[in-house]
Amino acid sequence: MKTILHVEDDPLVLHIYQPALAGAGFQVLVAEDGLNASRLLHRTRPDAVVLDLLMPKLGGTDVIKYIRTTPALKSLLVIVLSQASIADQGVTAASLGADCLLYKSQCTPAILIDTINDLLLARGS
Repeated sequence: MKTILHVEDDPLVLHIYQPALAGAGFQVLVAEDGLNASRLLHRTRPDAVVLDLLMPKLGGTDVIKYIRTTPALKSLLVIVLSQASIADQGVTAASLGADCLLYKSQCTPAILIDTINDLLLARGS
């Protein structure tokens, strides 16, 4: 079973995506902000991170920097799932090493699941 760390501060978004990810066969870990995500990443090794960009305590771009500069995590699959209104931050996230950028306004749970599976398959995971 593949493990997904979903980093999101909006309970409604978690309520929409978490059951769908679990129903697709993923174990889902949740962090409500970037600081907790960093702590979880220090203790666990998920197969992928689904990451919001705008969060309290530590933003998504900082989490990407942490992942890409930590040797044990640098190859971790990072999928940004954030608002379309922050396109500039999405570009920044991509330049920092996010593997994929999805906009919440255009993404359904099925699209997210397909994207995760496609990216994991492409990596041979």
